Amino acid sequence: MSKLLREVCSYGALEVITEADTHGKSPKIKLRGLFTEADAKNGNGRRYPKKLIEREVKKLSKVVSERRLLGELDHPSDEVVHLANASHLVTDLQMDGSRVIGEIEILSTPAGKVLEELVKSGVKVGVSSRGVGTLTHVVDEDVYEVNDNLNMITWDMVSEPSCYGAFPGVVAENVLAESKTEKEVSHITQERMYIEAVRRRLEG
Repeated sequence: MSKLLREVCSYGALEVITEADTHGKSPKIKLRGLFTEADAKNGNGRRYPKKLIEREVKKLSKVVSERRLLGELDHPSDEVVHLANASHLVTDLQMDGSRVIGEIEILSTPAGKVLEELVKSGVKVGVSSRGVGTLTHVVDEDVYEVNDNLNMITWDMVSEPSCYGAFPGVVAENVLAESKTEKEVSHITQERMYIEAVRRRLEG
């Protein structure tokens, strides 16, 4: 049975790019860096074969070119991209060897404003992939290999990635664990309280 796969790389250097919009108004902020690394065991003990990542990047390239690949601030609990929580638009995906280098544009949505404030404040956030698929346990390598039925959905912005070295100025990859420890639940609660506080400040 397919499960929701959310993978985060770890903190790395995401390049922050600022450019004026077409009307010369407030500048758009973009983040560029490592989104996913194939053929390497990530922090969730999973490994994505390069051929699958190449296939998914190629599949999503049309969606990217049409400016339709949206991402959310924090992973939702399902595979649906919820427009009400969209914070950014993925504007570029390129393979660089076994690595996916991507670019996002922060949107002027409520969630995007929170993300923008976090970035401007120097908070490290990660880029985390979201997809569905099944896993096979490779016992002798102690790794869970992602199977051919992988369906990559998007890349979200999160606080803790699972792939080593991914933060676009901030970047990462994130996987949904089947269960969360008390520590993880506490961390998520604190993170959401902080985001809500920033949101209230922006709305005030």
